[in-house]
Amino acid sequence: MADLRRNAVRALTPALAVAALAAVASCSGAPDEDIPRRICETNISPEITRPLIGRAGAFDEYSRLDNKGAHTAPCVLLLDEKAVMRFRFAWSSDRVDPMKYAESTLSVSNLTEPRRTEGRYRSVVGNEGAMSTVACKKAGESYFTLTMKLPEAPTSDSQLRGDIEEFMTAYMNATVKKLGCRGK
Repeated sequence: MADLRRNAVRALTPALAVAALAAVASCSGAPDEDIPRRICETNISPEITRPLIGRAGAFDEYSRLDNKGAHTAPCVLLLDEKAVMRFRFAWSSDRVDPMKYAESTLSVSNLTEPRRTEGRYRSVVGNEGAMSTVACKKAGESYFTLTMKLPEAPTSDSQLRGDIEEFMTAYMNATVKKLGCRGK
């Protein structure tokens, strides 16, 4: 009888594990396979992106990225034909202070309640996006700056700041690596 119970438990264990994983996945929002693994030519984990997008749907991209020599280029991630993430890739000869642009209402990089963050890049995070810059010798320029904004994020709510910072750090790391930036 003990052998029969042991065999029954062994047989049920994989089935229970699968059922538990399915239950957890169904409660956590959009499944990873429905979130893009590549955004604006940069590979990024869907697990990091999901909290910022929140739902699945038909994804598409509008991009004017030109890795050969563009000085600024927009890229937009669309979900069901609506912008859910806006990026601005910019190269310059002068060092950029992200806080200056994040606080300016005249800038496309304007953010609500921007705060500097610690880390490898000069970065600021706001309620609806982030901006980071790093020395990057590329295409005759010395600095690379990336701005990411969430057009649907409520500007009065700081709830997404941690997720935005996590995404921006990972995305900036992957983008700088992909660009092959060399420091000054």
